[in-house]
Amino acid sequence: MQNRTLQLVILFIALPMMLGSGIRRGLPEDLHYPDRRMLVRTVLEGLQLWSADAEELVLRTGAVESLYLFRSALNNAPERGFWQIHPQTAADVLFRYLDLPSKAERKARLEWMLGYSLETLEKDSHLLEQELRTNDILGVSICRLWYLLSPYRIPKAEHVKAQGWLWKRWFNTSRGAGTINYFIETVNRLGV
Repeated sequence: MQNRTLQLVILFIALPMMLGSGIRRGLPEDLHYPDRRMLVRTVLEGLQLWSADAEELVLRTGAVESLYLFRSALNNAPERGFWQIHPQTAADVLFRYLDLPSKAERKARLEWMLGYSLETLEKDSHLLEQELRTNDILGVSICRLWYLLSPYRIPKAEHVKAQGWLWKRWFNTSRGAGTINYFIETVNRLGV
């Protein structure tokens, strides 16, 4: 019953966003479900990686990375989507981490939510880049999986500064232009 409920949620909540996917050629690329919290929660539950703290961190990461306005980096950098995922990071998560035998079930869950095999993206780097830009299910998934690979625990949602530290340390890294203060200010300004 729980699996059937998840399927229905994906169908009716995530489907409008998925229609923006580059794999579904001929349809507008800018369609996405406006309730990002529901999208993030649904995807994290589908991956069996949901927690209230993870939900907040993924939502905040999207807000800080793109303000939920920009699907491509403004400085001609290769990062794509609201979560500003670098194609090499995506490849590490999708084609190395999820290829581990112990991750087969998680990979199958992600492929089910996406509606296609990850091999499709592995064979076509242009398509991977396009999907990173337009497919929010893929963006949420890679963001959460990247944090999962961190050696640090996700801080409690009420500890915005600690979540900002993790974002800067692991997601934005020392090479990124972001700061913990920017994270805090953006989260507070946007009310995420």
